[in-house]
Amino acid sequence: MRDLIKRINSPSGAERIGRAAIPQPELPAAPEPAATATFPSKRPPLAEAAPVSAPQPAVAAAPVSRNCLIVDDSRVVRRISRQIVESLGYTVIEAENGEEALSRCKLAMPDLILLDWDMPVMTGIEFITQLRALPTPRPPKAVFCTSKNDTHDIFRGIGAGADEYVVKPFTEAALKAKLEKIGAA
Repeated sequence: MRDLIKRINSPSGAERIGRAAIPQPELPAAPEPAATATFPSKRPPLAEAAPVSAPQPAVAAAPVSRNCLIVDDSRVVRRISRQIVESLGYTVIEAENGEEALSRCKLAMPDLILLDWDMPVMTGIEFITQLRALPTPRPPKAVFCTSKNDTHDIFRGIGAGADEYVVKPFTEAALKAKLEKIGAA
């Protein structure tokens, strides 16, 4: 009997029997079992896939140019200091005394200054005092490299404006450690 009612109420059954079909509300179709369900793929078919290329090396940013002024009346100390700071990527400028160094700073302020204490014409203390008085948007880091190892001298050098202090003779590791400490390595 149920089968007969279904056939009568179906559009094709009503036409065959000659009776009008009873309107039925439309119900959503039942979902298919999970085993036969298919989901649309977000990936394009293999034939349409984009060609795969080898990964490209990252383009390194242009290195930032950093300048170091080495101020020492000893050519040997300037040469050794130059080798160390150049290994850290600095471009080096040299001066034999504080007066020459101050003139260079007025032309172009360096990022780092390695400075001797005892020099002719202008001492390191005189230089650092005058340097710190110059108006500059970015004051350079300054490290005294000197044979003066008395605690009083160290405090005096730092008080005059040096950022750090290393005693001669110094090793490459000692200077690099001081530069790392002030963020200049």
